[in-house]
Amino acid sequence: MTDLGPHRKRKAGAGKATTARPRSEPAPHSDDDFMTRIQLALEMTPRQLASALELPYSDVIDREGPRSAMSSSVTDPFWNDLLTYVNSKLAGYLAVKEELERKFRLDQRAHIDRLGKVRDRH
Repeated sequence: MTDLGPHRKRKAGAGKATTARPRSEPAPHSDDDFMTRIQLALEMTPRQLASALELPYSDVIDREGPRSAMSSSVTDPFWNDLLTYVNSKLAGYLAVKEELERKFRLDQRAHIDRLGKVRDRH
């Protein structure tokens, strides 16, 4: 019995609910290192980034420290894969932005035309 009423026992095998971010992966902050800032900008955990790049998780988490101490972008394909992924995402966002701006311009023009027709009638 608890303050809220009778306490129901958990069924066997029922554990804690899974959260969106595993407890072993702290939320990235802007004060963190280069890779953490990349993950923050992409809004991804290391596991999500590894999955998006189709790489093993260890290839993402082993890149800690200052940029100068990390592997070379000339010899390590990870950096090219990351750049290709970011370029793809950016191109998608820019295409969406252009479509939204175009819609805004067309809708604004149509709205001004309607207002003009209403004024002409009166």
